[in-house]
Amino acid sequence: MRTRHILFAGLMALTLIPACASEEQDFDSIEDDQSEVAASADDGKADAAPSSWTYYSARRDLRKCVSPLCGGWFVKRVNQTWTQCPGTPGGWTTGDCYVAEIATPSGIGVGDVAVLKGSVASKVFPNFGNLRQFKATEVWNGLGTAEASGLFYRVNATQIYCITFPCNNPTTETKLNSYLAPRSIFGINLAPAAAAPEDEEAAQAQLLTRDGLIAQGDHVLSQNGFILNASNFFIKAKAELPKCYVGGCSGQVCSDQPDVITTCEFRTEYACYRTATCERQADGACGWTQTAELRACLQSPPTL
Repeated sequence: MRTRHILFAGLMALTLIPACASEEQDFDSIEDDQSEVAASADDGKADAAPSSWTYYSARRDLRKCVSPLCGGWFVKRVNQTWTQCPGTPGGWTTGDCYVAEIATPSGIGVGDVAVLKGSVASKVFPNFGNLRQFKATEVWNGLGTAEASGLFYRVNATQIYCITFPCNNPTTETKLNSYLAPRSIFGINLAPAAAAPEDEEAAQAQLLTRDGLIAQGDHVLSQNGFILNASNFFIKAKAELPKCYVGGCSGQVCSDQPDVITTCEFRTEYACYRTATCERQADGACGWTQTAELRACLQSPPTL
């Protein structure tokens, strides 16, 4: 059976009641801090690891007109009323900010709906003048298929699962772009996002990492604590490393460089690599996967 809930009280039935406004008014409300002080605070907190600041939602611009005037992205600072948008009156907007392109770390692609960490900057595009670019340091791609709503949070969990009641909560929630301290919640429900089973499994793995999982949604209050109902969730994208290539005079070299040239010494163990697998290893480098068959062959190379 597929696990669709990250909850920590066994399989007991939960009684859900509306979230208390007095307790939730900070975590479940948009914040309004249009000021240079707030902008500076964003910059100052951006170096914290993992930081909850300088996050933007991004959605692809589907308008039909000449690129780069259309076809870029609409970005908006999450959980905040105002978004810094160079070139607009006062440099801020309460709506979306159009950017003609998103600059990401090498090899990272941006999905149709994403959360980005970074900043909006002006950029001159030849023949079109001064437009805007988003400079992203992190890309989180959305995997849900349902219509998303709610605020954005970073959720971290551990592998400690409670089998008795009551129990200490191992799930932590941090509101993005907010000064509020992280808090414990009872769990996160991924089902409302209507994601594919494999994407839910990836989200559960992401929850256990230091970066955690970014989720958009709202809360319900159970008898055991708050649960975040995720209408969408976002997986941190990683740079795609170059593929591995087989090279060398006898096909004995596995590297990330195509057409590697070597001298042509004759060694019987080189024949072992003809059926071996050249791929990235645990340390990220290209190399021959050391299967039992390959190790045995290298110890007793075939006689040619």
